[in-house]
Amino acid sequence: MKCLVFLTSSILSTWLAVAAEKKEEVQWKSVKVNETVTAEVMLDVLVKNYDKGGDLHGTLRIALFGETVPMTVLNFFSICNGVKRPAGELKFANTYCHRMIKDMNFQCGDTTIGDGSGGISMYGDTFNDENFEVGISEKGTVAMANRGPNTNGSQFFITFRSWQFLDNMHVGFGQVVGKESLAFLDKLAEIEVENDGLSPKKRIKLVDCQAKEVKKYKIQRRASVNQDKFE
Repeated sequence: MKCLVFLTSSILSTWLAVAAEKKEEVQWKSVKVNETVTAEVMLDVLVKNYDKGGDLHGTLRIALFGETVPMTVLNFFSICNGVKRPAGELKFANTYCHRMIKDMNFQCGDTTIGDGSGGISMYGDTFNDENFEVGISEKGTVAMANRGPNTNGSQFFITFRSWQFLDNMHVGFGQVVGKESLAFLDKLAEIEVENDGLSPKKRIKLVDCQAKEVKKYKIQRRASVNQDKFE
């Protein structure tokens, strides 16, 4: 037996008025922090046969937070420009992004093997987690990939949205900035993944990477989960 509920126009009008009133109210507000940018990276990315229109080629401009996580930033900065190691030069140029999780992130930086099983840091095979002060809290957050605590090498990931549940597990150290770069990031997010849910169907190549120090400036972003709260 079906039960139908009919709303009188007066009741409906009242509900709509209340809903509109609540919409104007701020239900909660995340905590914002100012991060100091000490350097920037221009990451040149190419996706062959992206769509029927051809290749996708663009640049991700990444701001690095060298005051908050100086050791992690130096590692990324140095490998971006190329750093000599006993086994050869470590650099991101001409490597591929081997991993993608739809609507979450894509992962790059395997400078030694290329399939996600390699990559070493400028300090040695790995280095320890510096701190977790930079939250994985914004679209375009750049953070270290790892195999567990204190196993940072050269691999990193860039998020397509906020993923605060990764806070305290991965060291954040940078942020994609600029309207054009964020629009390009959205294009990368549209790439489909294989049935394994981890491998991009299109090869994402890091054609080049150039890092330089900049005059310090601040950007505002959402705090890490340790500092964030309902207000």
